[in-house]
Amino acid sequence: MTAIDHDAVARLAIADLVARYCDAVARADQVAFASCWAADAEWTGPGLDRTGRPDIVRAWAKMRARFTVALQGVVSGRVQVLGATATGTWWIRELLVPVAGPPRETVGRYDDEYGYDADPTSPGWCITRRAFTPVGPAGAVRPGAPAAT
Repeated sequence: MTAIDHDAVARLAIADLVARYCDAVARADQVAFASCWAADAEWTGPGLDRTGRPDIVRAWAKMRARFTVALQGVVSGRVQVLGATATGTWWIRELLVPVAGPPRETVGRYDDEYGYDADPTSPGWCITRRAFTPVGPAGAVRPGAPAAT
């Protein structure tokens, strides 16, 4: 496999990792969410500073339980592969429907670092560091409001 082939395969696998992450968030699936993270991963953001898969999953499960719906859509993203590591930036739009309160949207950016886990039981790319930066609210969701163009 050439370096170009390796990078293309890695970028596709990392894009799939990000899609699996969004899917786990939407389904509130702790097992699938945990599978996206390296054992010693770091997760940061406003009011959030977690290290290690168990701590990350615990914090996320507590946050996710506050919402009946949490959908993340990737607006755009880029990945740079550096052998067995990579970096990525993903812009997301998130729809949140709290257990109590009005729905809301958030727009933000994930700045990621990835590593390739060669564990024979579950080889593949995983998140080693993820930092979330909210750009701002996309606005309150109003049922029946026209879609933006």
